[in-house]
Amino acid sequence: MSAINMDLDKRFKFNFKRGVIIGGKTYHVTFNDEMDRALRNLQLEISDFYNKQVKSSKKFENEMTVDQRKDYLEKQQKALLSDVFDALDGVLGVKGAGKDIYNYYDQQSYALFKTIQVLRETKEKLDGTNEARQREKHEARTAQYTGKKKRVNEHAIANKKRESKK
Repeated sequence: MSAINMDLDKRFKFNFKRGVIIGGKTYHVTFNDEMDRALRNLQLEISDFYNKQVKSSKKFENEMTVDQRKDYLEKQQKALLSDVFDALDGVLGVKGAGKDIYNYYDQQSYALFKTIQVLRETKEKLDGTNEARQREKHEARTAQYTGKKKRVNEHAIANKKRESKK
């Protein structure tokens, strides 16, 4: 009996560490599951923030004064920005990185949200998640197309049968 030695390190050549330049600084980021979890949770919080604004519009219009609405939105936005700052600090590995990026881009939260989006997309490219998702979309489109084609053919055959009976 012979032993087979395999060196999977040579085969896989995984490298999930990247230098990321954002806000005029270079950060060394490891694109791992913990980082993905933090960014995914943050995106859910951002989405929840906007959904709350839409759902609470009746309460805004009927029960709150203009000053109360301003105060409520201000508090919600500050809480969200604080969460974004903390998450980016953790992901980028530098305390104050989130606030630095925010200030670098003229205190525009859009820059923070795009940073989060690009970091998630990069992680998905590195770990193959993006390829799997694209493959699933392609298979769904193919199934949809071939399904329509089959129905059209069946309909045409049924029509021919009806016409031939006349």
